[in-house]
Order: sequence, then structure tokens, then C-alpha cells
Amino acid sequence: MSVTIRTTDPATGQPLAEYKAWDTVRIEAAVERAHAAARAWALVPVAERATRVGHLASALREHEETLAHLAVTEMGKPVGEAEGEVSKSALTAEYYAEHGPGILADEQVDIDGAEAWVAHEPVGLVLAVMPWNFPVWQVMRFAIPSLVAGNGILLKHASNVTASALALQDLFVAAGFPNTW
Repeated sequence: MSVTIRTTDPATGQPLAEYKAWDTVRIEAAVERAHAAARAWALVPVAERATRVGHLASALREHEETLAHLAVTEMGKPVGEAEGEVSKSALTAEYYAEHGPGILADEQVDIDGAEAWVAHEPVGLVLAVMPWNFPVWQVMRFAIPSLVAGNGILLKHASNVTASALALQDLFVAAGFPNTW
């Protein structure tokens, strides 16, 4: 039995789109691909990870109008708030692109008779299950620092903002992040 996700404009009640829901087989395959991608991503130097987050910031700014429009039509967010959400996300990406390598740099620890330091290492694949009310910002506030830290991400967005989730996926790929789909 095939399940369909239907999105609706909450302001008009009109249907927006239909998407085929993923079955268990497709979900398991996605988790396996994402896990493999996360292991490879952890080996990318932090400076390169931060550079790609900088590319993501540029992509967010370039596509602000489109992303904002999706938030307006899929979940009823006022235009100004939707644009602000995308802008805030781009600003966050710019911050981590600039400061992420410093935040994650090894820190020397003074211990008599030993050389010691604190090192930040990726933990692996991070799953996020997101609500509908901030379709861009909720994703970015988890994804950006996770990716700079070398973790892979796997998103399960709210079904009523499916087009927003797919648009974000496209932006991540355009910014140079691994495409596992």
C-alpha cells in the first residue's frame, strides 16, 4: 500500500502538492547511505567543512525569496517573518563558517610531566525530527553546527512542509555537501 503526503495552503485550503511517502525499505537504505556519508564527512578537514557552510550561507541568501514563499504557502507564515527566518539562518551559517574552526580547534591543557589537549571529534550521524513552524531555521540551527563539527545529518521534517525540506536538501547539495539521495 502506497501512502501519499498531501500539502495544503492553510490560508486557502487549496492543495499544494503530493509526495510519495517513504516505506521502511527506503528509510533503512537512506539511513545506511547517510551513515556512510557521515563517516566520510568526519574525515573532511574542519576548514573545508566551514567553507561549505559559507557556501550554504550564500545559497540561503540567493534563494531567500523562494524559501520564504514556501514557508508562507506551506505553513502560513507571514512574509516578513519568513524572510527573517531565512536571513537569520544565513547569518548563522556565516558565523559558523568564520568561527567554527576556532571553536573546534584543539586546546592545550597544562599538566606537569605530560603533553595534553582537548580535541573535538565528530560523533557520527545526527537525526533531527523537526516541527512545522520554522521550516528553515529549525533545520539550520541543528544542521550548521553539526556539519561544521564533522557530523552527518539526517532530517525528518514535518510532512506539511515537504517542499521546504526538499528545497533545503537541494541547497545543501549545491553548497557542496554530500548528496546521498
